[in-house]
Amino acid sequence: MNAKSAKKLFKKYLNNECSPEEKELLDRFLESYQDKDAFLSEFSFDEGSQEELWQKIAKKTTPEKKNGSYFNRFVFKYAAVFIALLGLVIFFNVERKDTVKAPALLIEDKAIVLKTGDDHTQEIVIGGGETITDAEGNVLASQSDDQMVYHAKSTTELVYNEIIVPKGKRFELKLSDGTLVHLNADTSLKYPVCFIAGQDRKVFLNGEAYFEVAKDPDHKFTVVANDMDVQVLGTHFNVSSYADEENYTVLAEGSVAINDKRNDGGDGEPSILKPGQKAAMAKDALVISEVDISDYLNWRNGDLSFNNETFGAIIKKIERRYGVRIENGYAELESVRFRGVFKNETIQDLLDTFKESAEFDYEITNNQIRIKKPML
Repeated sequence: MNAKSAKKLFKKYLNNECSPEEKELLDRFLESYQDKDAFLSEFSFDEGSQEELWQKIAKKTTPEKKNGSYFNRFVFKYAAVFIALLGLVIFFNVERKDTVKAPALLIEDKAIVLKTGDDHTQEIVIGGGETITDAEGNVLASQSDDQMVYHAKSTTELVYNEIIVPKGKRFELKLSDGTLVHLNADTSLKYPVCFIAGQDRKVFLNGEAYFEVAKDPDHKFTVVANDMDVQVLGTHFNVSSYADEENYTVLAEGSVAINDKRNDGGDGEPSILKPGQKAAMAKDALVISEVDISDYLNWRNGDLSFNNETFGAIIKKIERRYGVRIENGYAELESVRFRGVFKNETIQDLLDTFKESAEFDYEITNNQIRIKKPML
């Protein structure tokens, strides 16, 4: 929406001529503004229209006065923005009065890399049609779009491949037993080219993946993720094992047994998860809690979900999702918590939304974003 069409719709809004759909659209947009100057700077209305619009916004968004902490004051500001984000996310691309363009963000397009058992590497292009062959030229796997499918064959030799998905990308693997693995950005998975009859199935994860394990009562399936072993026979679950972040498993279907290898080398009694539960590797123990699993699974659709997460943790998710580097120079924001969902927005849309709510500035240099405390 450009400035001309935005002003036209706002005029209809003031005259109570908007359709229900137009009114809902504008109401959601207006709710994201808590600062008068920030709103008025967007449009070149006459002063009378500006004041009338702002009074309507203020009437909708003025909170009840109450004592609260620094955190609570922040939460109210953020809540208005994320009302729109917790469903249909709407953004307006309005022409600014100034003509100075922000520096373009240069995002490095790294390839997905496949490492074979003989240390050969091969780049995988999403949308391509690569094939993986052994030394004799036999096809082991074939690619279709964003998925690589391994073909089952009888073998007595355990050979591992490893796939490395960089930041800004996602990929899928179908293992030779039919198990489907959704790989998040900045993730690597080491797995057998073919599983061996009579032996348990085992894969090694660094990063985050959602597993839809093919049922096989005779062969347990284990995901080794740092100090956490997740064992199943056939079920759907998510495992996250990024370095320097909370490591956890969330169960969607079936049941899993979690072994904390920090205790007795993983030989102790395992913890059993039920659907809708999360097992997190806390400092001294495995902590199980009830969660909304959609908060942990939406990444498979390319969404960014934040459920009461700190800004510091969110920055890491943004870096993985968009393949950028972010430096937070506004330390006060690090522990502030947010809720919301972003879907198909650009990195600039996302940053501008946070900027309006959290009241920070940012600058872009190549593929690095620096968040700054606003000038008073």
